[in-house]
Amino acid sequence: MLEDFGLEQERFRLEWISAAEAEKFAKVVTEMTQTLKKLGPSPYRKH
Repeated sequence: MLEDFGLEQERFRLEWISAAEAEKFAKVVTEMTQTLKKLGPSPYRKH
């Protein structure tokens, strides 16, 4: 469905993280940030 809207599946990620899992949260955010930087701006971003 995401591809039907012109979005890469890599732009979306669902993780279940407890408030007690600070290290896991930091890891997931870092990984997602790296992924989004590689993909570049969203095709829906207005310039």
